[in-house]
Amino acid sequence: MTRYTLKQAAALLGTGRTTLCRELREMGMLDSHNLGTRQHTSAGRLIVELRTFKHVGLGQPKPYGKTFVTDRGLLYIANRLGRDVVTEREAANDAQA
Repeated sequence: MTRYTLKQAAALLGTGRTTLCRELREMGMLDSHNLGTRQHTSAGRLIVELRTFKHVGLGQPKPYGKTFVTDRGLLYIANRLGRDVVTEREAANDAQA
């Protein structure tokens, strides 16, 4: 199963990460922290992976969640937003232009 970061998914949908996150929050796919909601993670459209980083001030690992979009989710989002999914090559060419 392929998974995409929100930035990669946005590029494949021909938009930016900030715009995509706003649209996904409006659709109820993301919460206010850009984490996938239970309905969409259970359906296999989004994956929330728990990660940690070392907090400089505290010196302790702090957990955070990172949201990924699956292939199923990408097609679902494209359908709901009325967008086409561009190929990765087209997305890379648009980024360079």
